[in-house]
Amino acid sequence: LTIQAPELSLGIGPDDHAKITAVLASTRELVETASVLIGNERTLKEGQDMMEKANAMFGEVKDHIRHINDILREEEETEQRSLLRKKYSDHDVQKAQGDDERALDVTRNLYETMTTFPECVEQKYEYCVAMINRDLRKLGLAKLDIVTHEKRNANQDGYYKVVIVTNELDDRVVGRDGDGIVQYPFLWKDTELGSRVLGVDGKWNCLNMTPEACCNAIKESVPNPDNQGNNIACHIFVPFGGVGNKRRSDRVFINLSPDGRVQEPPIIS
Repeated sequence: LTIQAPELSLGIGPDDHAKITAVLASTRELVETASVLIGNERTLKEGQDMMEKANAMFGEVKDHIRHINDILREEEETEQRSLLRKKYSDHDVQKAQGDDERALDVTRNLYETMTTFPECVEQKYEYCVAMINRDLRKLGLAKLDIVTHEKRNANQDGYYKVVIVTNELDDRVVGRDGDGIVQYPFLWKDTELGSRVLGVDGKWNCLNMTPEACCNAIKESVPNPDNQGNNIACHIFVPFGGVGNKRRSDRVFINLSPDGRVQEPPIIS
């Protein structure tokens, strides 16, 4: 997966980059809160008002970037353009590289923000990506290449594996939510006991355990194979940036539901 730099430098200086990043982070927080409020009839109006505010903030960011691009692309040299180019470019190689890096970071931030909005979440993947790329093109930003994964289901290869999330050192279990809880979401079709929920409501508490000890405890609690002849197994997942799983700034992961809809905010790593 790669992210291509814009053909024309966006002229995003350090100050603009900091402001844009902060506004986008606030926008995402508003959207997440608004989505919860909208789901409750008693707080529906409050959630709708909050969503309108988030949309307005997001629109201001896009307008600001469009404004910078319009000035940079003007054919006639104007005083405003000269000042802007002097401020952002100075024909300095290191400075230009900084502009490009900030532009890519803004691209990723915009992408992450757009995918949290209702017009993308729960929509078909193709519609969501087309909408995002169209908006990015209008802004003069980079085009993002995307890695997609289908959300886990019981019919996939590896359905019999329990995902154990570790810390970055890969020596302790932290769980998906940081509480040490490891989950298996499917019924286990035990050859001797019949279909059953594993662990306690599909969960094991492995807080402060090593990944190996956690896996052994899980296997001991599920001694029988399923009706396809598979025994329970473990998949150890080290977070991005941890041992053996280097963090990258040029990857975007999207998890899709079986019917091809965007289910969760993308992970950029």
